Amino acid sequence: MHDRVIQVSKLLSDLPGKVPDLAEKTFLFEAMKCYRVEAYRACIVMTWNLAFDHLLRWIMRDAQRLADFNSAISRRYQKKASLMIISQDHFEDLKEAEVIEVCQTASLLSKNIIEILREKLKRRNIAAHPSQVVVTQSQADDVVTDLVNNVVLALI
Repeated sequence: MHDRVIQVSKLLSDLPGKVPDLAEKTFLFEAMKCYRVEAYRACIVMTWNLAFDHLLRWIMRDAQRLADFNSAISRRYQKKASLMIISQDHFEDLKEAEVIEVCQTASLLSKNIIEILREKLKRRNIAAHPSQVVVTQSQADDVVTDLVNNVVLALI
């Protein structure tokens, strides 16, 4: 087995004990299965789902973070000034890219994590939509390692 495959597989397999939520674990296990069977498009999508769900739960877990996020919604998107996130379901009123932008406006995440999220959302979108674009193991490796290390493990 290639060293990179071993590293990424280990990164994923070590994660269940560090991911507290059942929904997150479901995304993680699906990402692991996809990676093992070389379904790299699906692995990228599921790893994004894991990281994004983790981000939303991280925001919700802290009252001050949630207040800062809610305050930043109207500063970033005046047309959504009445939107107030009270439960995780309310995030559905924002696009994923908008959540990232609001996090930036609220200064919840570092500039580097914001850039990683933007970049990986673009990669997820490429992988998730039918196209002739080839999705390789190295692209999946990049998405998995970046999102797991810099979002899931960093936002505990």
